[in-house]
Amino acid sequence: MKVIKMITATLFIVVASLSTASATTNDWDPDEDDEFEFKGIVQSLPNTSSRIGDWVVGGRTVHVSALTRINQEERPIAVGVLVEVEGSLRPDGSIDAKKIKVEDDDGEFEFKGTIQSFPIGLIGNWLIGGRTVHVSAATRIEIEDGPVAVGAVAEVEGFLRPDGSVDAAKIEVKNDRDEFEFKGMIQSFPGGLIGEWVISGRTVHVTSETDIEQENGMVAVGAMVKVEGFLRPDGSVDAKKIEVKSAVEGARVNFTGTITSLPPGIIGEWHVGGRTVHVGASTRIKQKKGPVAVGVVVKVKGFQLADGSIEAEMIQVKKSH
Repeated sequence: MKVIKMITATLFIVVASLSTASATTNDWDPDEDDEFEFKGIVQSLPNTSSRIGDWVVGGRTVHVSALTRINQEERPIAVGVLVEVEGSLRPDGSIDAKKIKVEDDDGEFEFKGTIQSFPIGLIGNWLIGGRTVHVSAATRIEIEDGPVAVGAVAEVEGFLRPDGSVDAAKIEVKNDRDEFEFKGMIQSFPGGLIGEWVISGRTVHVTSETDIEQENGMVAVGAMVKVEGFLRPDGSVDAKKIEVKSAVEGARVNFTGTITSLPPGIIGEWHVGGRTVHVGASTRIKQKKGPVAVGVVVKVKGFQLADGSIEAEMIQVKKSH
């Protein structure tokens, strides 16, 4: 049996680096990418011959640009085809694709995905990881690890139809989720700490079970933290642990991110990698690798302000369109 499984890499999102003498910030790597890899069925494609635009793969939005490498050795890209996607994870859960490869998925088939829908009585068509799964009275459904429910992870074994759907021989509900780890700056948090935080543009769900360590500083807006938890399909995180790494206001900051908005002129308020960056007349802007524009990856150096925004000294284009 050919086994094709969802692959989820442990992710490290590096949003900022504080170049102070403190030993708590020595492990920051400002050039580390938000790497992510998964497999899924192509559900929709942009209406362009170049395939540039937004795809939907396995229920997740995938942003495809002219820099995306598309490997179609097994078969042409089309709706219903299984692909492997490699790229960078955005805070909203979508992917900036670096590479998309068509997978060979003929014959007997096994895959893992999140249950998106299922019929009353269980017999009929389910949607798992963006793929239609046909369930009959002969299908074995194992629920030792948990009940059948929308959002639960399931492993499916069966036979692949030409349209990409699966006749299921067995469905097993699995008690596993995508573990996730990243570093970033606290932008907001609720009183009492329990509830929804925003850390470098990403929503983090904190409960009474979340371990919050404050040995290196108190929880505060502008504090740098490390988050460990489980990734939801919408890109938010259920936090197991939050560790304050540094809460130093005025520290030097060095990070890499994608420009998401710009003022009418160069001078003003930029948004880069989920952070607000203040650009003034004295800010040095290096554009050897291309012009500044929305979607361009840049490296920012500057000073952290009390509200968590950055006063930029230098901005350098790292990767253009």
